[in-house]
Amino acid sequence: MNIGDLDYSWFEWVNSKADHNVFFDHVMIFFADYLQYAFALLLVVLFLINRNSSRIIAMQAGFALVLGFAVNRVIRFFFFRDRPFVSHEVNQLVEHSTSSSFPSDHATAAFAIAFTIILCGSRTRYIWGILAIGIAFSRVWVGVHYPLDIMAGALNGIIMASFTHYIVFKLKPLNPIFESTFFSGRNTTRNF
Repeated sequence: MNIGDLDYSWFEWVNSKADHNVFFDHVMIFFADYLQYAFALLLVVLFLINRNSSRIIAMQAGFALVLGFAVNRVIRFFFFRDRPFVSHEVNQLVEHSTSSSFPSDHATAAFAIAFTIILCGSRTRYIWGILAIGIAFSRVWVGVHYPLDIMAGALNGIIMASFTHYIVFKLKPLNPIFESTFFSGRNTTRNF
């Protein structure tokens, strides 16, 4: 069995659970289509509250997100993969264009933001990590991605978050910018 067959068998196993339980289907649709807006809202809130360097966290996550999307575009330039509902009979719970399935932008975004929050040591880091996993899993459940699309997107998000946190935001020319009061914010004892 090659990797493509294994990927499809994983997809088939997860997607076969869809369209059998209305409650789970609605939860998965919410995770697949709407939870991403909570991640975007989080970045806006972090930027606006300006506590304990939250603006730096928001900027790091945003930068990692942009890098992750750029990498996805480069990959798609060289490699196009049909979505599951184009090539197979699936339980498709959400509408989607027939754009390239590999890698998943949703997984890239969720993991770039969540992993940045994890690296920055937020009190809520595990919640955002679990929500990112939920978004990734739901995209297979609703029939718009294969598991390898999700894994590649998640890995891309994690790599870009790590690269941004450990390399880009540690560059000496940027230190004066991020040490300014605009980015360092009001220090409080509570962290989000």
